[in-house]
Amino acid sequence: MITLDLNLSYLSKYYNISSSSLEMYRNKSIKEIMELEAEKGNPLAADFMLQITKDPSKLVELFQLVNPTNRFLILSNMNKDDLMEIISLLEPSQLILGLGIFSQEMIINLMKKLEPEALSKVVLTKMSPEKFLKNIPEKYMNEFLKSDKLDKNILMKGLENVDEYNMQKMMEKTTGQACYDDKDTIMKKIVDLKDDEFKNTILNMEAEGKRQLIAGVIKEKPELFQEFSADAMVYPFYTMDKEDILKSLSVLETKEMLPMFEDMPQEIMALIATQIDPEIFAQVLVRDFKDIIAECGI
Repeated sequence: MITLDLNLSYLSKYYNISSSSLEMYRNKSIKEIMELEAEKGNPLAADFMLQITKDPSKLVELFQLVNPTNRFLILSNMNKDDLMEIISLLEPSQLILGLGIFSQEMIINLMKKLEPEALSKVVLTKMSPEKFLKNIPEKYMNEFLKSDKLDKNILMKGLENVDEYNMQKMMEKTTGQACYDDKDTIMKKIVDLKDDEFKNTILNMEAEGKRQLIAGVIKEKPELFQEFSADAMVYPFYTMDKEDILKSLSVLETKEMLPMFEDMPQEIMALIATQIDPEIFAQVLVRDFKDIIAECGI
């Protein structure tokens, strides 16, 4: 049974149960009280359960759901799937407030659980692709360039964004010989390469050339930013303070943030879910959790 701080004056107010009778019933559950009252001929008591589950506002009053402790006690008896149902009803600002209990490093680790589309939205709202590329190690750019989603056509388009010097350095590293060709000549040489040779040539580019290339690719097809790994996308956030990181999440909707909460310990999930509006909580309890209501002394 879930032991709540119940508002027993509610019973006097709506069910004509005197204070002296409530005192006599002090050690009994509400269900037992209403059964005894029904036996005494109290017609209101007989329909108690029906009324309480038809009118969520009455549940708010009886269970004192405006009291966060009572909400937490109820939520603590729910499983993870149930808690996710409650968390999905919170506003993004409430989810962000809940994330504030974690360290900077933990928040960044939780960000990795976001879907690529959501995580890329956070990153690109915070910084331009060019700034992002300047703040990640070259290994992440190499991973990006190896993606199957980047075909030769889109890479050739991206190469238009690379300056002549970096194109020459790419060819020198590929052939082992000095290159003095102009950019157009180099483009004509590599366009006919087989796909694997073409990719290897691209990967021979200097880091700055890769930045220029990737920036060109993303400018042409912004959705390809999602081909960066989660580790790459969160990398620049390690230099930010926690408050700045949390603010960056405000661009997300509740449904986009939910993956961050799925694997949390149940007690943390219950604590975060406690922020739910009492009226909404009562409606959900009445609709989906009559078994939980029954455990609350009713």
